[in-house]
Amino acid sequence: MHKIIRKLPAVFFFALYIFPAFALETKPEVTALAAVLMDAKTGTVLYQKNPSLPHPPASLTKVMTIHILLEKIASGELSLNQEIRPPRESWAVNLPRDSSLMFLGPDQRLTLLDLLKGLAVPSGNDAAIAAAILSSGSVSAFAGLMNEEARKADCDGLFFVEPSGYDAHNRITALDFARFLTIYIDRHPEALAMLHSIREFTYPRTENLLEGNGSNPITQTNRNALLFSYPDTDGIKTGYLDESGYNIALTAQRGDTRLILVLLGEKGSTPQAGIRARDRDSTRLLDFGFDNFTTQKVSCPAPQAVRVWKSGQKEIIPASPSEILVTIPKGTENRLKGEISQTLYITAPVKKGDILGTLRVSLDEKTLYEGKLTCAEEIPRGSWWDIFTDSIIIFFRELFGYPV
Repeated sequence: MHKIIRKLPAVFFFALYIFPAFALETKPEVTALAAVLMDAKTGTVLYQKNPSLPHPPASLTKVMTIHILLEKIASGELSLNQEIRPPRESWAVNLPRDSSLMFLGPDQRLTLLDLLKGLAVPSGNDAAIAAAILSSGSVSAFAGLMNEEARKADCDGLFFVEPSGYDAHNRITALDFARFLTIYIDRHPEALAMLHSIREFTYPRTENLLEGNGSNPITQTNRNALLFSYPDTDGIKTGYLDESGYNIALTAQRGDTRLILVLLGEKGSTPQAGIRARDRDSTRLLDFGFDNFTTQKVSCPAPQAVRVWKSGQKEIIPASPSEILVTIPKGTENRLKGEISQTLYITAPVKKGDILGTLRVSLDEKTLYEGKLTCAEEIPRGSWWDIFTDSIIIFFRELFGYPV
């Protein structure tokens, strides 16, 4: 099987799921117990501290709850505008007194969109219970669905026992939750504007009250202070438990660069001090990411045609992306090195997905991404005439030293 190896122009490559962490000389100091800063589009880790340390997520749990609801909406199982009557188990009066609430209660009706906003903005534990019962029939069944979604996302560091985050036995790691958020944003980009960047939410409104319910509306402000103080922030969620400290999952976009930040276990002598520390660390890390890294669209070279022996189809072009994204430290563009190693001849039958070459890129001596050129279709063995004629051609090519 003959191969060629080509050195590629400076900026190029095909992204596979490798998440390198760049080692810059100067990094910000943060007081959070764990932190991961990641490029949302490429998955490149730009900063990490205790990235695989299991930690209670608190209300960051609700992002997975929202994800499952949005998935069910996308499949047609649920609808944003469908009417919901809050089940008794979700009424605010039946929840622990220190719960965050959207204030669900009897004699109310709301849409699923209201419920999603109640999860995202006031971080209602009552909304999480209503979501679980609506979509799975019970909290325990919904927790199983949450863990199944974590497995599908290949995020082994996520484990959930209930949908609100109130139970400290829920567990995440900063790295796996950041990876999950890349999937979440890719699957539900509309959620940022529709849910996570809303600054306040009022419930119950007049249209939510059935006859005889005289509840007053309650307006609550989004607990993510960076929506108000840090430009280009559009999500996602905060969380707090005594056992977890102050957590936050953030995303912000400037130009083509979208960053995801997960901070876990921020502490403070008072609640105000803990929140200030969390916001200070968040600002430092987002500044670090935007100031030091760039995300670029780059073009991949077209692979050469592969000659297929002993088949009615004589040639195939390997599957390869035409354009990808790469995240690198600013000023290092001319230090990127790429290489393609490609098969030029192959013998049928060929299976769809068979590897026909390798793409690799590095920055200095560090491999950043690696991917494969593959066969895009099934190629069966040809007729007896195809086999006979190609066998003769192969014989004479080998006789005279030509590659086959």
